[in-house]
Amino acid sequence: MTSMPASATPQRRPVSSPAARIFSRTMIYVILIALVVVEAFPLVWMLLTSVKNSREVFGTFLPASLDFSNFGRVWVTFNLPRHLLNSLYVTTLTVAIIVAVSTTGGYAFARFQFRGRDALFYACLGAMMIPGQALLIPMFQFLKTIGLLNNLTGLSISYLGGGTAFALFLMRAFFLSLPKDLGEAARIDGASEFGVFWRVYLPLARPGIATVVIIQSMNTWNEFMYATTFISTPGLKTIQPALFQAMGEFSTDYTALSSGLILALIPVVTVYLVLQRQFIEGMTAGALKG
Repeated sequence: MTSMPASATPQRRPVSSPAARIFSRTMIYVILIALVVVEAFPLVWMLLTSVKNSREVFGTFLPASLDFSNFGRVWVTFNLPRHLLNSLYVTTLTVAIIVAVSTTGGYAFARFQFRGRDALFYACLGAMMIPGQALLIPMFQFLKTIGLLNNLTGLSISYLGGGTAFALFLMRAFFLSLPKDLGEAARIDGASEFGVFWRVYLPLARPGIATVVIIQSMNTWNEFMYATTFISTPGLKTIQPALFQAMGEFSTDYTALSSGLILALIPVVTVYLVLQRQFIEGMTAGALKG
């Protein structure tokens, strides 16, 4: 019999000891717990500050008693219902336009062949690489020229550039992940091209649409720089610039600021809770396919 060469001998993996496995698992849990504490501390501090009185903000971590009057004070003093409605209008209009453009445009980029398709798509992606600060002055001049400066509709228009580019990228990737056979079968049955898009692919793209809605809703609702620059009338300000009034030149009303931020979080959290299942599907399916 011929002996096997030394290189062909299978090598055994070193078996880690139980103590080593316990130590590695413990370190993983320690790191994860530390990350959770770091990420959750600002939110916990904000929640606790919202129910403190002004003398306890930095004097103690836990309030001596729960003071919910801060929410009522902020609601009336800052006229939050008006500013919440302003933000709701801007966010709804922005998300509606971006969803309409990204779904139709993403489907066209994914399924149609036309001259300059790739160049046009990469040009759209280029908008994602331009920081918003670089577009602040040109956008100010543009809105002033078309008469939409200091206007909620104009503020919504200013959000469309970068938001539409990202949504196009996401929806194109999602439509590419869907099988072409579905559309071909619908065409054989006599469906028009729009019918294929509307009745076949659009219902299957709900996870991608939910992803776009959540991300764009959060970005628009929380945006501060454009909303502060393009809106000067106090009654037209959205929620974030309105809450900025709690920060004075020499002092800051942290209880009012924290209470207002908690109230401003509720719509965004509600949107996420409603669409979270579709959002997770969209992020793990079509959004990961190029």
